[in-house]
Amino acid sequence: MTSLPVLSSHAPSEADTSANADGLAELHDTPWIGPNGKRTEWLELHLTYTCPERCVFCSEEHRMQRYKKFPVTWGRVATVLRQNAERGVKRVHLTGGEPTIHPDFVRTLQLAKKLGMRTSVGTIGTMLARPDFADRAVPFLDEALFSMHGPDAETHDAMTRREGSFVQVTGALAQAQRVNPDFNGYINSVITRANVERLPDTVRKARDLGAKLLVVSNLTPEGLGFDDYERLTVRLEQLAEILPTIPEVAGDMTIRFFGVPMCLLGPHRMLSNDLHWDPRVTVEWGDLPGKVAFQGFYNWTPDRKRVRAAECQGCAWNTVCMGVYDRYAEVFPTTALRPERVA
Repeated sequence: MTSLPVLSSHAPSEADTSANADGLAELHDTPWIGPNGKRTEWLELHLTYTCPERCVFCSEEHRMQRYKKFPVTWGRVATVLRQNAERGVKRVHLTGGEPTIHPDFVRTLQLAKKLGMRTSVGTIGTMLARPDFADRAVPFLDEALFSMHGPDAETHDAMTRREGSFVQVTGALAQAQRVNPDFNGYINSVITRANVERLPDTVRKARDLGAKLLVVSNLTPEGLGFDDYERLTVRLEQLAEILPTIPEVAGDMTIRFFGVPMCLLGPHRMLSNDLHWDPRVTVEWGDLPGKVAFQGFYNWTPDRKRVRAAECQGCAWNTVCMGVYDRYAEVFPTTALRPERVA
């Protein structure tokens, strides 16, 4: 992850924030071009640092605790959107925390569309489950990635540690489809030892709900996912057994596997998200010497927290597969990897 110039330095008052924002639009007006010459057109914007759920694996928990006292003001949001539009960004993905609870969520979507951007959100459905809110937001929302971590309330709510969250997220998808029958409703399902055996049922449920795509996300060793990694993460041997069976269950729904070594997918390695990932600018709070800053980072590849184990050496897919998570390689054997040797 390559650091870019600070987009907005932290200031204690809204007046200072506005002053910073006013001066930023003139600083960056050239496209984001990387060392490989590729131009990024994707902005990932962290809107919030609060969430009503407490998922057992939450990768953002530490960051939310660190930065929740620093609101992402409308001045910052508008500046980031305009600045990136000037640099050629064509898509914005809103994330958090829970983005829909931001007081200017709909306004953010409206400005993004006005600037010619495609809009998406990663959400637990907090506000989109409300018909009146969905009526206002969905017309400006091109797609949403809903978090659903089981096929039923018992499994999902145990993951989120919030009763009613399964009803909420599935209701949010239904509301989006009500407002726009052709809505691009996607589902993200994080797998742990507690829910991985229900994954085929989760895929069937997503398919029956009308989701167009399901992302199966291997547990990331960040936040609570790092704190409890050894207990929560699914061993490679079990992933190699279960994941190759998933595409057959999915029917016409598209499947992507995130954070999974490609060799564990058997004949379905082309469904690895490593192959379907685009460079992006991520804008979020971060620490600089003596201050907190709203910073931009250029992400070239999906290699965050990923390493290539000893078994990966000489594999024919080495240039495109990002390997295993670094924490996994530290605490577990990686002998279940199945490298494909170059002839």
